[in-house]
Formats: sequence, C-alpha cells, structure tokens
Amino acid sequence: MKIQYLPHYLVLLLSFISLKAMAQPPGKVLQLVSEHTGPVISANHPDVLASGNRSGFETGHVVKIDNVYHMFVNEMFERPHRDMRIAYWTSTDAVNWKRQSTIVSSIPGRTHTNPRAEVWVNAVIFNEEENAWNIFYVAYRAGDSTLGEITGNDYQGRIWRAMSVVKGRNGIAGPYADMGIVLEPGADSQPWEGQQAVASFFPYKAGNTWYAMYDGHYHTPKGGWPTGMAFAPKLNGPWKRMPDGFNPLKVVEVFMENQIVYQLEDSTYMMIFDSFGDQEIGYSLSEDGISWGKEVRIKIQSPGRTWAEPGDHYTRTPLCAIPENDGSFTVIYTAMTKVNGKNFYAIGKCSLAWK
Repeated sequence: MKIQYLPHYLVLLLSFISLKAMAQPPGKVLQLVSEHTGPVISANHPDVLASGNRSGFETGHVVKIDNVYHMFVNEMFERPHRDMRIAYWTSTDAVNWKRQSTIVSSIPGRTHTNPRAEVWVNAVIFNEEENAWNIFYVAYRAGDSTLGEITGNDYQGRIWRAMSVVKGRNGIAGPYADMGIVLEPGADSQPWEGQQAVASFFPYKAGNTWYAMYDGHYHTPKGGWPTGMAFAPKLNGPWKRMPDGFNPLKVVEVFMENQIVYQLEDSTYMMIFDSFGDQEIGYSLSEDGISWGKEVRIKIQSPGRTWAEPGDHYTRTPLCAIPENDGSFTVIYTAMTKVNGKNFYAIGKCSLAWK
C-alpha cells in the first residue's frame, strides 16, 4: 500500500471498525424549479431517425464546457437494453441537441462467449495528469444456459477505460482509444456483488484520493441493486474495493444505479442516481465524499406535465446535475414513453434548486 493512500484509507478503516453511522444530509433539500415540456430528444428527432435509433437512450453522462453541453449516452439502436452503442451529442442550451458521432460500438452477437455484447457508458472525466478525457464504460456478456444462467441477462461486467486521442480539454469529441479494464469480477469480488457486477462505475476525487461508485446485482436468487465504493491513487488506477462491511453502502434499501457525484461550492458532495418512483430520481449528500446520507427522492415531472410512463423503472437515469450560474442544477435524464404503442426511451430536461 502506497503512502498516499493512508490518510483517507485509514479514516475509512477506522469508520468501518467503529461502525460509524452514515452521514446525515447537511440540511439541504432539492426542489423542481422548471421543466421542459415533453422530451428534448424524442423518437422523431431528425438525428434519431437518421442514425436508426429504434428504442432510445439509457445511461450516460453530460458535462458542460464553455457554455456547450457534451452528452455521452447509450443508444439502444435495436432491442432496448440489448443492442447498444455509445454516442456523442452536443447542445448550447441543453434543449436543442445535435448528434456528432458514435464513440464505442458493441460487438454484434449477444452470447455468453462475447464479453462486449453490450457497452454502457458511465462517466466522462478529464484527467489532469494525462491532459486527456477519460471515458469509463461497462461491457457485459450474456448468460450461459449450460451453467443455469439466464440468457437474456447481463453477466460479469467489466469496467473499461478509454482515453481521448487528442490531448487537452478540446479533445472531448474523441476519438477514444481503449486503455484497458480497471475493475472486474475476480478474487477481490465481494459477496454482495452478484453475477452482474461490476455493473457501473463513476469516479470522483475527494482530497488526494480518487473514489468510485460501482454497482452489483444477483440474478439468481434475485436480489436488490447494491452499491459499493472503490478507491485509487490516480484516475487510471490501480483501483481497489473498499472493505466488505463498508461496502455495500446504506444509502437505499433496494435500488440505485448509475450514480454521478459532484463536489459543491460549499465543499460538500452530492450524488444523483437512478431510483424507484414514478417520474422520480434520487440523490444523497455527503460532508466528505466518503460517508453518504440516506436517499432523498424528487419528482422531475410535475402533475399535468408528465410525459414519462408511470412505474419504478420508466423514469430511468439522470445523466447530470450540472451547477449553473444562477444556483440551479440542469438535469438531463432518460425516461420511457409510448410511440405508436412501442416503448421509446427519450431524453428529458429539468432544473432543480435548493429549497
């Protein structure tokens, strides 16, 4: 263990040994302050039609640079949650979007022998040490029926890191080159992770240490969707899991996925994520980026203006909560709608602010 690990890691171990309670939210509550009427990217968007995206969008990350929003998002170009590619879109107002390129494609043929049958983008982070953008995405294989696995489910997620070929912040558009796997199932896997893990990955820095949220799930017997943390001295690793017992976190009872973490102006941390509830997402607050408070859910579509279908998994994943100059947070998210009787996962937009 390197010396630079010690300060935060010892704090974590002491917290684990003393069974320290999770931090409580620092007295802040988010509220919906505005929303776009209907999706900002729907099934009839010209670039959706031109790219042959038949089922919509799911998971991703939006960052803002010099008044331009950059969205890296999964397109479900055929079957929802099966046929995947990672696409890059831009906008100057978070409402009018233009598709720019395909960043990563899955390998056709969803089988148990294809470890990149699906690719799901989780995070886009600028790495100061490399002077380059990093994309983190998970790749799955399908289940192996000869082993009693469910062929339609995702197994053995592996977190890939890709780096922008063009150096500097202006290189965000790519292209991106794979640098290798940073976290995967293995001898260090923990019992709660299940057959799907590692299911997502979002890195952020607290102090001198990088931390990351990562998810797991049991298909058989069917379980919840717990979240744990990993840590590393640098963004490019090496990444190690926090101790079993600290993991999994106690933020939710059953379900959260695809977490995105921000450090706020007052130095506290906010994590926003996919949660249960009709037209709802969840968030959690932390004083130090290590101990997290219980989930708070917030409606992101108001009565009379809802366009997402009701149900726990139909308002899906927030792709950002970008702090704006007026004190609000711009949230871009995915949600399911019905188009001619068929499900299409569209992109929505709203603004949140502290109450």
